[in-house]
Amino acid sequence: MQQKILKGRVISNGTATGKALLSNDSISFSGGVNFDGVIVENKHPLEGQNIAGKVLVFPSLKGSAAGMWMLYRLAMKGRAPIALLVREADSILTAATIFGEIPTMDHFDKDPLKLIKTGDTVTVDTAKGVVTVA
Repeated sequence: MQQKILKGRVISNGTATGKALLSNDSISFSGGVNFDGVIVENKHPLEGQNIAGKVLVFPSLKGSAAGMWMLYRLAMKGRAPIALLVREADSILTAATIFGEIPTMDHFDKDPLKLIKTGDTVTVDTAKGVVTVA
């Protein structure tokens, strides 16, 4: 299998390798994810899925600033994704990932929602500004 490489903008530094969890819908960390990292938003495509320890790939954040504190809390409890790949990060997501030390990238040269599938092994290397998909 040929590796795919995406280049993007670094939001929060770090490296991570893990299994991808992809959502074509935006995610709310304020009310949409519980304290264990399980998506509990009614009728969300990932409802019932646990985001902890995954490379979470999604289009954007939805919700309020309270979501920043929830994502930070998940990070402090070891229940957050190990990395976030988002089409476009807003200031709320940016702050949460920096405080929570979650490697995060956006503004990719190729659409990660079209190139990455749930279960793919993904390596995020913000020092190089690249994501490798195997």
